[in-house]
Amino acid sequence: MSEAGTARYDRSPSPEFRELLRSDGFLAPLREKRRVAGVELDLHLRRGDEVDLCCGLTCLVKSRWDGGDSVRIESSRTYAGQTCASDLFRPGRTRAINREKYLRDVWDLGAGGFAQALDRFLADVQIAARQTREGAVQARWSQSREPWIAFDKEAALEYSSLPERRRHLAGVFREAVDDARGELTALARRDGWAMPPGPKDSLKLDQLAVDTAGNLVLLEVKDASRGSSNVYYAPFQLLQNAWEWHFALNAVRRPLQDLLDARVELGLTPAHAPPVTGGIRAVVGFGEDGRSDKVRRRYGQVLEIANAHLPPGIAPVETWVLAEGRQPVRVDRRR
Repeated sequence: MSEAGTARYDRSPSPEFRELLRSDGFLAPLREKRRVAGVELDLHLRRGDEVDLCCGLTCLVKSRWDGGDSVRIESSRTYAGQTCASDLFRPGRTRAINREKYLRDVWDLGAGGFAQALDRFLADVQIAARQTREGAVQARWSQSREPWIAFDKEAALEYSSLPERRRHLAGVFREAVDDARGELTALARRDGWAMPPGPKDSLKLDQLAVDTAGNLVLLEVKDASRGSSNVYYAPFQLLQNAWEWHFALNAVRRPLQDLLDARVELGLTPAHAPPVTGGIRAVVGFGEDGRSDKVRRRYGQVLEIANAHLPPGIAPVETWVLAEGRQPVRVDRRR
C-alpha cells in the first residue's frame, strides 16, 4: 500500500495573498456577508493563492494572485455573460479561457471600482434553481458552528501524480471498500435497487469541519428530496472518503491546521475553532429529512454495511438533519 505521506492538502494562502484578503485589502469585498437568491455566500481558500466565492454548489467568482501587481477574476460564462457582470468583466479587457467555458478579467491592484463592480454583479446575478434547493442545503451546512465548525468544502486530497493516486486508492480500497461494494451489489440485485457506485480514480468530499474535541469531520451533504439511490448510498460514498482520509490524516494534519489558522486570522472562521488534533468523524448531513420509508430503509441497510467496513478507530457513520432547515439534529440514534 502507498505511504500516506504522498497525500497533500495545500490550501493555505501565502502571507502576501492574505494581505489582499484583509479588511483593507483589494479583495476584501469578497468577504462581505451576502446572499444570492436567498442563499448565503461563503468564501473558500484554494491551492495556489486562489479564493472562490461560492453559492451553494456553484462558484460565482474566482480570484487568483500570481505574485505581481494584479489579480485574475474569473467566472463561468453562465454568470460572467450576464448584463450585471459587465463592470466586473469589462468589455475589451476580458477573454475566454478553458475552451471558452469561463471568462477572465485582470484587475490592477491599484485600480478603483472593483468593490462597486462586484456589488452590481452579486445584486443581480441569476443562478439555477438547483442552487436554491440542493445548493442551499450545502450552504446551510457550510455555516455550521455547532456541533462542529465547517472550514472547507469540495475537499480533495492531492498526490504527486495520477498513477500514484491510482496506486494509493487501489491499495486503500482493495479490501474494505470492495468487500462493502460486493455486499451492496448482491443486495441491489436481490431487491431491485440501483447498482452501487463503481470505483473512482479520485474522490471529493463535500465539506471538512472540526468538532469541539478536535476531530476532523468528514461531511457528505445530501438533499433528501433528490434521487433515491443518491441518498441511500451516501454512507457507502462516505466510506470511501473515510478510508482515504484515514491513511492521509497524519500527513495532511499540519496543512489542514495551516488552512484553519489562515481562515481564523482572516475572520472567515470563528476564533474559537479547536485545533485539528483528534481523529476522524464521518457524517452524512441532510437538509430537512424528506426521505420516503423505502429510502430510509435502504439507507439503514447501506449504513449497516458501511459501518462494518470502516477503518479502525472511526466511530459509526452519523446521520444528521437540519430541523426546520437550520438546526442540526442527529437522527441515527432514534429507534
